[in-house]
Amino acid sequence: MTKLVHRAFDGTHKALSQELMDTLKTWITIPTLYEDVMKRNDYYIALANRQLDKLVMKTDEGVAGMTEGKEILKKLLEPYKGKIVLIDVWGTWCGPCTEALKHSQEEYKQLAKYDIQYVYFANRSSKDSWENVIKEYDVTGPNVSHFNLPNEQQSAIERYLKVKSFPTYKLVDPQGNVLDIKVDARNLKELEELIKMLKVED
Repeated sequence: MTKLVHRAFDGTHKALSQELMDTLKTWITIPTLYEDVMKRNDYYIALANRQLDKLVMKTDEGVAGMTEGKEILKKLLEPYKGKIVLIDVWGTWCGPCTEALKHSQEEYKQLAKYDIQYVYFANRSSKDSWENVIKEYDVTGPNVSHFNLPNEQQSAIERYLKVKSFPTYKLVDPQGNVLDIKVDARNLKELEELIKMLKVED
């Protein structure tokens, strides 16, 4: 039972309802196991109450009514023209995605000299889970933007970017062109080499 509960925490990144916690108290008869569940639940309650820099969290303002992925993406990336943009398409339900996000601050530090804009698009992720993952792994900074678009617009962007698996990464050059090259932000050395090449061309 406790394994299932911890799996639920890993998948949703948010606290369980008080009603469910009360039910679990009757089901989990070993006190130390229930205490572990309670500690984990309290952790997500505290996380949900933590304030998040709202400048990092973006809405779909400016793209309302748009249906074409290319058009939506172009509009959302407009403020970052002149910069190299790293796009990360991920989901709170995706283990490899959240594992990669744990190393975000390391990535930002290593690539700081290149003045990159990081743009994250969340796939089918509830607002609570989405915000909690960002807070839990500190996926924040002055050059970080997160979008949690309506499913139809998110799907349109994914079709345009030819997303076939999660996470998917894409590089956008300073002119706003999405580059047709393989990118994996989990391999920082390779990513830095690609960015160096773009900087030379720029």
